[in-house]
Amino acid sequence: MNIVLVWIQWSWKWTQARLIEEKYSYSFFEMWQKLRNFCELWLRESAQVKEYVTAWKLVPIELIWKILKHYRDTHKENFVLFDWIPRSIEQKEMFDMIIDEYVIFYLDLSKELAIKRLSWRRIDPKTGESFWPDFIWDMNPATGNKLITRADDTPEAVKKRVETFYSNTLPLISAWTDEWRKIYEIDASKSVEKVFEQIIDIMENKF
Repeated sequence: MNIVLVWIQWSWKWTQARLIEEKYSYSFFEMWQKLRNFCELWLRESAQVKEYVTAWKLVPIELIWKILKHYRDTHKENFVLFDWIPRSIEQKEMFDMIIDEYVIFYLDLSKELAIKRLSWRRIDPKTGESFWPDFIWDMNPATGNKLITRADDTPEAVKKRVETFYSNTLPLISAWTDEWRKIYEIDASKSVEKVFEQIIDIMENKF
């Protein structure tokens, strides 16, 4: 079954997505990365898309359609874990035209804890992997890359992302509920390991 990952910032999303991908052999479609890649192309629309991505605004639906449709047409044989799509009711309507069967994994986390976790995080700038307070070294042991604090991990940026989540994404939960779409709520306030234990239980006992 295809999975749509819905999450608020700093709910261990990136790590959980990779664990699902590795343990259950899912293909991973991350719309945010697809859009960032598009920004690097020398196309007429690239500069416009970069403005949306940098400001954390929703990208025009026409481009989302093209990217998603191309991916689905070239990955028909695999179950897919979708991240960062859909992010609005309009995107959901488009998404449902391309992906008909899916369930939702909702990584639930309070606004307060999301902001608190912000102050902990360092990342590998090449891989995007996050490291937390109990990791005492300054580099990723797997890659040798020096860890950094992201430039957009500021209180102002966090507030904007959280507000975007509540205004655009939470209405999706209501829409899916009204449609009787299966939603699995996962407590993301726990450790990475405990969050993944919840996911394993869903994947192996509730699908």
